[in-house]
Amino acid sequence: MRIAVTGATGFIGKYLVRRLMKDGHNVRVLCRPGREDALELPEGHNVEVQIGDLTYAASLDGFSKDVDFLVHLASAHDHFEETHMQLVNVKGTENLVEEVRLNGPKSLVFVVVSSAVIGVPVYSYYRDSKRVQEKIVRGASLNWASFRPTLVYGKGDHRHTAPLLRKCGAQKGSYWIYHEGVSMLNPVHIDDVIEALMLFFAHPAAQEDGRIYEIAGPEGISFNDFVDSTIQATGGKVRRRNIARHWVQRALFLKGLFKDVTKERRGAGYFSLHHDHNIEPAKEELGWRPRTFQVGITEVAEGDWWKDEGRGGKATRLGTGGV
Repeated sequence: MRIAVTGATGFIGKYLVRRLMKDGHNVRVLCRPGREDALELPEGHNVEVQIGDLTYAASLDGFSKDVDFLVHLASAHDHFEETHMQLVNVKGTENLVEEVRLNGPKSLVFVVVSSAVIGVPVYSYYRDSKRVQEKIVRGASLNWASFRPTLVYGKGDHRHTAPLLRKCGAQKGSYWIYHEGVSMLNPVHIDDVIEALMLFFAHPAAQEDGRIYEIAGPEGISFNDFVDSTIQATGGKVRRRNIARHWVQRALFLKGLFKDVTKERRGAGYFSLHHDHNIEPAKEELGWRPRTFQVGITEVAEGDWWKDEGRGGKATRLGTGGV
């Protein structure tokens, strides 16, 4: 099959392209000018690279020609300004959909990889833009499917996973959690995300329009168990400590008298929710079986790849949502 991929320089995108190459598919990727090295393609590869940018419609011309599946992974995440997220996630998706209308075969299946958090009742512009992104695809009169992965972790993720591992793997100190830690998470291993997509490509369900798959772990775990499992996997000696939510709320109130604490309030709200995801359609239709977080994080913590403090940032996205 010929499969086109946007976002091929990202964490999930790199894993997907490698798997597609390994399985013998013809791969076409969209790459922004000057970002070719970030694709990390091996010598002698046969991946077709189209230089283009979602925000410039003319540069997308022909990207979907003769393609069986188009996997739309590219997104501006919430470390960008809202205007940039709007330009890439919304306008860029509109540009891509129009390119498929003009050049894609009628049989093409547009697979948008959105996010399980689009249904979370805590506002952020990123979640809002991803929600709109999926609506654009679903309303475009194309064959489509939506994959909604939850908290994705894995080797090579220096933005979120590596900082979390470093924090939990410290040999002294405390890991502060700014709530009681009983809210439920449902992390999913990067290899399991890719496996779900590969099963879909080869499954009759791919020929049916309008499939939605939530992609998460086999069961929810409490935030405390999430942290404790990561500490155990890394051999860390830090102590997990919780601060009761009412003390955090009081601290945010006092801090809010002097500065804007909107971001902190949203973070505290997000990690106070139970994140329940229905993975039964993926299990029943595709035969998908994700690994538990305890198994997955042990695999991911192997080796020294995550110990370089010069890469990545603080473990806020996977962690505390602190004051």
